[in-house]
Amino acid sequence: MQVSRKYPENTPREYSHLLAGVLNASSGLFWTTAYILYVKQAREDRSYGMPLLALILNVSWEFTYTFIYRLNGVGRFFHFPWVFIDGILVYETVKYGPALWERSPLVANNFMAIVVLSLFIATSAQWTFAGQFSRNNASFWSAYVCQNVLSWGSVWMLLTSGNSMGHSMSIWWCRFIGTLTANLRYLYRVKAWPEKYGFVSGAFSIWVLWMPCLADMVYLVVYNYIS
Repeated sequence: MQVSRKYPENTPREYSHLLAGVLNASSGLFWTTAYILYVKQAREDRSYGMPLLALILNVSWEFTYTFIYRLNGVGRFFHFPWVFIDGILVYETVKYGPALWERSPLVANNFMAIVVLSLFIATSAQWTFAGQFSRNNASFWSAYVCQNVLSWGSVWMLLTSGNSMGHSMSIWWCRFIGTLTANLRYLYRVKAWPEKYGFVSGAFSIWVLWMPCLADMVYLVVYNYIS
């Protein structure tokens, strides 16, 4: 039996859902691999490589747009696995985090409580943000806030720790390619369907899109220097 997928009637003829879907799927696959590698590296180094704030924001975003405001498109097939994998990463972070915060007994002794409270605050923020604004626009803005926090936070994490525990070049490659393909998807959408995705063409939108890639370049230099 042949199944046909219906797209909005106002979709421009030159817009390719296939191309947008391939870019979306590529980004999803690379980011899924990056999350798995984060877990693997955490267990090997008995540390964590994803900045705590970035992890909290990622989990809250994935939970919100998987179970509360479900998105359309290929990306939705990756959101549930991300919640599961990031849940494992939260466990590894809680497991090894206190030892990494020995310099701050207040944080070390209350690490789990801090993580749980932060997850509640971040999820409520994502939930209310998505409820007030268009879910597509809200998911874009909040996702790239998460992305900037992760990319620049990773640079700061290397600089402050002075070591690469929890990090690896394999993670970097997957993160970088995953981010790049996601950006290319949005650039294509802006060009092919400006009526729907024109909000991504503004100066701040471009800044939000490409600052993580700049951070990844800085990260590469810092990682190689520390290693």
